[in-house]
Amino acid sequence: MSDWIKKLFVEHSDFFLKLLNERWSRTEELVNGMVKVLNNYGINSGNLLDLCCGNGRIAVHMAKKGFKAVGVDISKVFLEDAKRKAEKHRVSDMVTFLEGDIRKLKDTLKNILQPFDVVVNAWTSIGYFSREEDLDVFRQARELSREGAILFLAETMHSQYIALKFVPTSYAEIDNMVLLENRKYDPTTSEMNTTWSFYVKDGENLRFIDKVEWSIHVYSLSEISAILRRAGWEIEAYYGSFSTLQPFNPLTSLNIVAKAK
Repeated sequence: MSDWIKKLFVEHSDFFLKLLNERWSRTEELVNGMVKVLNNYGINSGNLLDLCCGNGRIAVHMAKKGFKAVGVDISKVFLEDAKRKAEKHRVSDMVTFLEGDIRKLKDTLKNILQPFDVVVNAWTSIGYFSREEDLDVFRQARELSREGAILFLAETMHSQYIALKFVPTSYAEIDNMVLLENRKYDPTTSEMNTTWSFYVKDGENLRFIDKVEWSIHVYSLSEISAILRRAGWEIEAYYGSFSTLQPFNPLTSLNIVAKAK
C-alpha cells in the first residue's frame, strides 16, 4: 500500500469520511440520471460493481433502485460506514462491501460468482497509478461483466478543465476540520501534484494535524476512451453531468457511458 493511500484512507480516514459524507446529498440525482441511461439499454435491475466505493453512496442508492450491488474499497473505515448506511437505508440485503485493492479486483471478487450488468467508477478514482494499471483495472472489470454490460465513469476530472480552470490553492471547511489544498500542474505531462494539509479548529486557532502528498495523471476524454477500448469497453456517450444528462464541454466534469464488447 502506498504511503499516501495509507495516510489518507487509513490513518486519517475520519477526515476523508467527512468529505465523502458531503457528497451524499447530491448522489440521488446522479443515480437517477444513471438509471435513465440504463433504461435505454433495457437494464432495470441486475448486479452492479462499484469501484472505489468509499462509504457506499452509489452502491446504496442503486440498491434502493433494485440493483444488487457490490462495493470495493481499500479503506475498512469507509466500508464500515457504508454498511451502517446500508442498514439505515434498509438495503443491507442488497449490498455487499469488500475490502481490497482494485488493482487486484479479480482476487477480491473471487467469491462473487455472478457477472456484473453495471460497473461504476466515480469521483476521479483513476489516474493515481500507472496507465497500464488503470488499463488492467478496467480490463478486469470487463472480464467480470457480461457482454452488453454498462460502465459509468462519473464525476471525473479531465485535462481540458484543468487547462482552463486550474486553481493552485483552495480550502474546505467541514465541521471542525479545515483542509488546505495546494496543487502544481504540468500541462506537458498532465501530471498534478497535490498536498492536502489537515487542521482542526481550536478556538480561534487552527491546530495542524498532518499533510498528505500524492500525484495524479489527469486524463483527457480521448486518453480515457482509448484505455477503455483497449480494456474491452466501447464508448457509447459522454456527458457533462449524469444528474442532468447535459452535454460534455471543457467546463463540466467528465461522465462516460461505455458498453462491454
